Amino acid sequence: CGGVFLNLSCVAILNEAVVSTQSTGTKKPEQDESFDIRKLSDFYPVRRSKRQPLSKLKDQETQMLREKIEGKCNEGLEIREIEGKGRGVFSTRHFTRKEFIVEYSGTLISFEEAKKREGEYALHPEKFGCYMYYFSFKNKKYCVDGTAEDGSYGRLLNHSVNGNVETKLVDVNSRPVLILIAKEDIPPDTELCYDYGERSKDIIESHPWLTS
Repeated sequence: CGGVFLNLSCVAILNEAVVSTQSTGTKKPEQDESFDIRKLSDFYPVRRSKRQPLSKLKDQETQMLREKIEGKCNEGLEIREIEGKGRGVFSTRHFTRKEFIVEYSGTLISFEEAKKREGEYALHPEKFGCYMYYFSFKNKKYCVDGTAEDGSYGRLLNHSVNGNVETKLVDVNSRPVLILIAKEDIPPDTELCYDYGERSKDIIESHPWLTS
């Protein structure tokens, strides 16, 4: 999955929790005081709502995501050798659509530093696969350089124009973090791929597999 430069512009977004159920009520009709009017709760116990405010749900979701990122979570993933492709990442459990899969980790650097490294890597293509991921965050260009072999899984996902995974940029403590999430429900024992987004004619001619 190496040897190409990734040029995707992402927007900082966080997944939103949606609470869709809401309680309704009806106006109690006027009754003669001589009637013994009882409440419905005299016959059926009142069910206390366990719904939480949307803001609290979002805070909990953000905290869970932060813990996964800081813990370098690779749960549910396995690296395998694929004939003709090299390494790839497979699911070992079911992933639900929009669920966090893994961080695309590496060194966060400026656009200028990234272009400098890009030139250095190009001098030794036999030595370096290149895993440069460019994006914009708060009107500034950045790059995550995942070239170094650091044991992380995100950098090893292969390309497919019809991938089952997509990238998202999230803001964690005012720091841009690239994550990979499920684009659809993914069953166990499935290779995880995403569209690298590379459309440069020269690069595609050198790497024709980018069209598949």
